[in-house]
Amino acid sequence: MPVDILGLSFAVFIALGGVTGYLKSGSTASLASGLIFGALISLSAQFAASPGASKSASIIPAVLCIVLFLVMGSRFLNSKKFMPAGMVAVASLLMAIRFAAKAL
Repeated sequence: MPVDILGLSFAVFIALGGVTGYLKSGSTASLASGLIFGALISLSAQFAASPGASKSASIIPAVLCIVLFLVMGSRFLNSKKFMPAGMVAVASLLMAIRFAAKAL
């Protein structure tokens, strides 16, 4: 079974970001959203990479990445700090483009 290494790496990046946010500032919202988004992106990316999946299966992880981009992009615009919101927004946008391209 093929593995989407880039998709899984991004999912781990998001999950670890949530854990880091919790450990640094005690933010349970960061922990919950990081783990939920990480798990959903991981599962949907693996489903999209499975041999029997249609091209449209990549739409789900693309939408998840777009939502993450919008949320973290707005946080970046409010704080003007690249770390962590800007970095996650850029990475999410790049992954959304990747998944959308696979869906076409």
